Amino acid sequence: MSIACIVIPHFALRVALLDRPELDGAPLVLGPTRGGRPIVNDATPEAAAHGVRTGLGLREAVALCPEVVILAPHPVRENAAAEQIIVGLEMLSPAVEIDARQPGCFTIDLTGLERRLGPPRLAAERLLATVPALFRPRAGVAPTKFTARVAAYGAAPGTVQVVDPNTIQDFLAPAPISLLPLPPDKHQRLERLGLRTLGDLADLPVAAVQARFGAKGRQAWELARGNDREPVRARLHPETVSESLTLPVPATSRETLLIAITRLVLRAFDRTALRNRHVRQVRLRASLEGGQAWEQVTTLREPGGHKRLIEALGYRVQSMVLPGPVAALTVELSGLIDATSCQELLPGFHSRRPRQLAEASRHLKQRFGTSGLYRVAEVEPWSRLPERRQVLIAYDP
Repeated sequence: MSIACIVIPHFALRVALLDRPELDGAPLVLGPTRGGRPIVNDATPEAAAHGVRTGLGLREAVALCPEVVILAPHPVRENAAAEQIIVGLEMLSPAVEIDARQPGCFTIDLTGLERRLGPPRLAAERLLATVPALFRPRAGVAPTKFTARVAAYGAAPGTVQVVDPNTIQDFLAPAPISLLPLPPDKHQRLERLGLRTLGDLADLPVAAVQARFGAKGRQAWELARGNDREPVRARLHPETVSESLTLPVPATSRETLLIAITRLVLRAFDRTALRNRHVRQVRLRASLEGGQAWEQVTTLREPGGHKRLIEALGYRVQSMVLPGPVAALTVELSGLIDATSCQELLPGFHSRRPRQLAEASRHLKQRFGTSGLYRVAEVEPWSRLPERRQVLIAYDP
């Protein structure tokens, strides 16, 4: 089995160069979103050569490297660029996995593609050719996912590094421990213990690692020794409906935004794909004046139609802080299911079991497995002992 991994280090900064390719090769720093702390969120190798590192204040970064260029993140553009890369990779292989923890990291299963793509190195080169050269992508090929990722990060831009299956542990030993899929705090704990490479971790007794770091530590120890049975999980393709609107004048008020959102939702529900259907999740993307972007996901407790969706988005709009004037909006609806009806009571009739209580019980059971509601029932009302007169019985309306 062969697995290829394509990585694009400093993905957000490389995406920013799509609009400003003349900055390629200059020291670049990824700044905060509007209103965020003025610190360095990422830095290219050219900036790192001057001492600029993640977490440093922007003033310190400029003092260390006066020619540094500070770029703002653009989540919408980054998502669009990642989607374009994935679509290109999926044209060659159906099994493409996205690393949610590391933007710009894609894993591809090459099993069974020899006749179509050739041997592993040639297949990786063909996959690499689908990514724009401006991104400086690099690829690695190995029998396991983690080893392929380490190989990709060790390759030079635009090249492929293939790992011999018989030398996996020797290959992993000098790799930095920061490549392990662990939270930042665990990386810091490992470094405080003097563990700098995967070989340092692999040389420790597994019992000691597990005792100190738990199950995650045991998993990291296995990865450091080349033991990785995790398969490539291709992404799901849920059905979505998307509508976009460019505002004639950048909106600065919540009322204007709500009017635009209402129009987009109504347009979406007019489409055939949403006829007699409900929606569970909506992703709202906003392109801001000045090139920045903003994105928010709203998940409904229960799938609903356009009225419920507009109401939920209205609450979100009223509570959010606008980072800047909005020039364009996009609404993407997902979690589409067939609409269900609810029988209403005839006029003049009253239910003994309130509908609100029945809904609350159902939500509790979906979340916890039991509603936790009880009703009082008489057992021995004549008893002199109070605890025998009544009991609690599980209430299931």
